[in-house]
Amino acid sequence: MSSKISGSEEGSDASERTADSEVRWEVDERVEMRATVALEVQATIDSDVIEAAAAVERDERERPFGMTLEAQERWEARELEVRKTRERSDRSQTSKREAVCRGMSVTQCGRDDVERADQMAALDEETRVAVETQAARIAERVRGGMAQSGIEVRIASRMNAGADLQTAVLDTLEEVNATPGAIVPLDEIETVGRSEVDIEGRVKTLWTPSHPSIAQVGLIEDETGTVKFTSWAKSNQPWLAEGEIVRLRNVAWNWYGERVSVALTGWSAVVFP
Repeated sequence: MSSKISGSEEGSDASERTADSEVRWEVDERVEMRATVALEVQATIDSDVIEAAAAVERDERERPFGMTLEAQERWEARELEVRKTRERSDRSQTSKREAVCRGMSVTQCGRDDVERADQMAALDEETRVAVETQAARIAERVRGGMAQSGIEVRIASRMNAGADLQTAVLDTLEEVNATPGAIVPLDEIETVGRSEVDIEGRVKTLWTPSHPSIAQVGLIEDETGTVKFTSWAKSNQPWLAEGEIVRLRNVAWNWYGERVSVALTGWSAVVFP
């Protein structure tokens, strides 16, 4: 009986040793990530740079030194953008567009009424009637541009400066034709002091384009004359038909031989009034 007991004890010891050996051979595969000395040093430098940059933004100190190359590039790019936003693109106090917009706002917002009273008051009754008559003719001839009251001011101011009525009217007509948005008569396109004009008329004739880059080509006419027009394929303009009344805005004009012609570009617009 004693031998059986010792045998069982020996068997239990063997099983325990086997279990212990299995436990001892288990390996923990988790790897602990530790920063190297170089990474710790770099992290300290970057932290110092961030704090220094924040101090500069709070105006507590000037440009931080000791930054990395990447941090220095970011800093210089930021400073460049700040300088660019502080400068005007045209480097002048007022731009051409601002001057044009200011003039249009003065004309359209009623401020010219005060000026009109002052300019017209300096003329005698007969001259005022003549100025009003000529201004009405110009306003009827050139639609979509300056108001009649503004035209009267321009004529009266020129006469008050010493010009006769005919000269003042002709100079004012040229100015009104050059006003953005004014519909210019076809026989006066060459007198406009800008490269793009607004015109209106009836499509008189269309003919086959001579090149694939041209979508349409033909003649447009109004009560003052006829001009050739070209619609380029890349401009993607609406298709025009003979006999249609159309208003062409921002068309580029040029000389075709000895006559004026206009072209519809990507900046142009076609309106069917």
